[in-house]
Amino acid sequence: MLMLTSLIICVFAAIFFLIFSLVKGISAKKEKKKISYKTMGAKNKRIILAIIVFLASAVIIKNIIFALIFCGLYLYFDWYFKAKKAKELSALIDKQVIEALSIIKNAVQSGQSLVNAVNTAAAELKEPIKSEFVSISERISLGESFDKALNDISEKSPSKEFRLMIDTIIISKDSGASLSGIFDRITDATVQRVTIQSKINALTAQGRMSGNIVSVIPFVVILMMYVIEPDMMSSLFTTTAGNILLLIVVVMVLTGSFVIRKMTEIDY
Repeated sequence: MLMLTSLIICVFAAIFFLIFSLVKGISAKKEKKKISYKTMGAKNKRIILAIIVFLASAVIIKNIIFALIFCGLYLYFDWYFKAKKAKELSALIDKQVIEALSIIKNAVQSGQSLVNAVNTAAAELKEPIKSEFVSISERISLGESFDKALNDISEKSPSKEFRLMIDTIIISKDSGASLSGIFDRITDATVQRVTIQSKINALTAQGRMSGNIVSVIPFVVILMMYVIEPDMMSSLFTTTAGNILLLIVVVMVLTGSFVIRKMTEIDY
């Protein structure tokens, strides 16, 4: 009965979300915008996939609590891998900002305009920061203003150093200040910040590893106890009370892992 009630609730939730998305699609159509799964935001995609994982798990396993566990695991690991990928991309761009500043400064000193200097950076730099400058060049070539192109790309970039560089270029252009001197100071500051970030990563590596170990230990213990006393531990998987306890364990472990990771992320 609990299984059937939960499935009905989830189906109604999925239908409500689809109706809501359809209404947004109709509104966007009036504004001549096309809405599809590819153009959806990351949050909407995550909700849809979480509902699919929950319903698929509930139908296959026929256990609402295990479906909740799988749904929670999907949400956690989706956040974990995307956050890790964004952090690695940000670290790569941070290191390339120094080279980008040097190229733009040299181009400006040789008599080029800022727009041409950005085009030079787009041609000479390597990925992943190359894509950022290529996007700026393409927007400008399509008639978009220089400031708007810079601001739009800056807002989407995961790198703090890249956003700082873009803000510096815009402020310097508007104020008429000497770009060479400002770029030299920004380069020195960026080198120091990248060095500090490397030290922070080294010092917090032990904390992150401890978080991973602490997250794995409960499941290792459950597996070992199941091998030693299968009759006693089988109640975790065959009874409602055991399923609820297992759900609580998973929620507490994921929460602890999330808190530890946030504690080891030092903003500077």
